[in-house]
Amino acid sequence: MDWIPVGRVTKIHGLNGELKFYPSIGDTWIADAKQIRLSCDNPAQDFVEYHIQSIRGKVIPLIIKLKKIDSIENAEGLVGQTLYVLRDQFPDLPEDEYYWFQIEGLRVYDKDGHYYGKIEQIIRTGSNDVYVVRDDAKELLLPMIDSVVKTIDLEAGKLIFHPMEGLLEDAPV
Repeated sequence: MDWIPVGRVTKIHGLNGELKFYPSIGDTWIADAKQIRLSCDNPAQDFVEYHIQSIRGKVIPLIIKLKKIDSIENAEGLVGQTLYVLRDQFPDLPEDEYYWFQIEGLRVYDKDGHYYGKIEQIIRTGSNDVYVVRDDAKELLLPMIDSVVKTIDLEAGKLIFHPMEGLLEDAPV
């Protein structure tokens, strides 16, 4: 089972066990997640399972209420923990859309088959995401735009891109 981090609990809110929650995803579907885990380190070994009673708010932090957590004393031990959801609970996305955890770790090649490294981080910008590709020696910032990213093959674990002018420091286009 793959547990995916979706946010962090930062502090207690009010007297009834509500918590301030900083989601790492923009979607609020996690309120419908059937099963979640809170963990400080390892959601596979060191965790407690909960069910979400409600999530409210329009700005971050959101206020999350977990079933059976009804006092400050019950909530105190949850502060600082990361909230995880099972991978198979994520809703299906439309074709050619991906979750960050599907993209991170992909091997990156140009259209001629030259290897550049793996996607280690995703930077969210206002207009498009930027993939941080690293190998042992170099880093490449790859904008997620149609004219650059040509193919994402999750089954093969790779991304193929077109090296536009100025994208690569030392390679003529």
